[in-house]
Amino acid sequence: MLGAPTRPRPLGLPALRLAISRLALTALVAVAAQACGRQDQQPQEPPLPVRVVQAQRRTVPITLEHPGRTAAVNMVDVRARVPGTLEEALFTEGSDVQKGDLLFVIEQAPYRAVLAQAEGALERARASAIRATQDWKRAESLYAQGVTSAASRDAAKAALAEAQADVRTREAALEQARLDLGYTEVRAPIAGRVGRVRVDAGNLVGAGEETLLTRLVQLDPIEVYFNPPEQQRLEVIRGREAGRLVPRDEIQVRLSLADGTDYPEVGRIDFVANEVDPSAGTVQVRAVFPNPDAILLPGEYAKVCVVLGHEDAILVPEQAVIEEQDSARVLVAGSGDVVESRSVQAESSYQGWRIIRSGLEAGERVLVDNLQRATPGMRVVAREESPSSSGVARSPAAEGTPEGAPDADP
Repeated sequence: MLGAPTRPRPLGLPALRLAISRLALTALVAVAAQACGRQDQQPQEPPLPVRVVQAQRRTVPITLEHPGRTAAVNMVDVRARVPGTLEEALFTEGSDVQKGDLLFVIEQAPYRAVLAQAEGALERARASAIRATQDWKRAESLYAQGVTSAASRDAAKAALAEAQADVRTREAALEQARLDLGYTEVRAPIAGRVGRVRVDAGNLVGAGEETLLTRLVQLDPIEVYFNPPEQQRLEVIRGREAGRLVPRDEIQVRLSLADGTDYPEVGRIDFVANEVDPSAGTVQVRAVFPNPDAILLPGEYAKVCVVLGHEDAILVPEQAVIEEQDSARVLVAGSGDVVESRSVQAESSYQGWRIIRSGLEAGERVLVDNLQRATPGMRVVAREESPSSSGVARSPAAEGTPEGAPDADP
């Protein structure tokens, strides 16, 4: 005979707490395992694709850059040399003229009249001189015969001297009248480009500084003035003494115009001031450039690049350099295509490249894109490109080298 079912005994409070803790722990373990499984199933982000270019060791020019201003070799204010009424201007404003070309004509009639008077006065003086010569000869003969006195002879001699002096005076007056008549034709004193007419025909003009008729400017060649600091001048002198820099007469000077384009002609330094400007600590230097097509005009701004010599340097594309407040760095695709950050000493640009003085070796691969996304320690997929296809501007390299990247290694 079966007995009555046995009723379970109720758990005590400590046993109940232990059971609840075991259930909670089991649930936490299950949730953690499920979360780990989901993480294992998430796809990992692929390596970042980047373009890289090898740092190049090349021969580059040693340059100094300064702002400069162009100036005319010759600039002449054309003025009237005699007063009178301006009759006409015989040139087109803004045109090129040659030395001796007729520019203006001043009324000539009054000066022709003065010239005629001077010619008549000279003829009269010469006639008087002839008569005085005859009187002198007669008085000398009579004095030798004892017919006349010494006083009469001396008076005739003095009259002859006065007549001869009057002839010379009249000759000078005639020459001045001819000059004044010639000055009524205002001619170009130099070859160059003539400006606008400052006085219209029919107006009275004065002589000398009174009336400016026009301005004539010689444009070929043209000068460029710039002012390097005194310290830089001393560095150039020491570098030349050490044989690193070329002699002064071999220095090339190039220009970049206000719109950023390069001026095609090469200039030469022809003047260095013999004193330092004490207020600015600079020395004025002048270079002269051929200007056959009159591309440059006086007063223009231009960036002067002085080529002092050549040297070997490490170059990277400009876009590879990350400028910071007081320094610069590049990102390098190192071993295993892992990104490394390199602090570098970056100097001036040259044909789309930056000159690196320290911090990088030739052949190292620098990143030229995705610089904001790439971080040190990140693995990347590096696609190496040639310098010519990396976005570097193609332009003529140093003299005697092909276009494209800077000078090839010898």
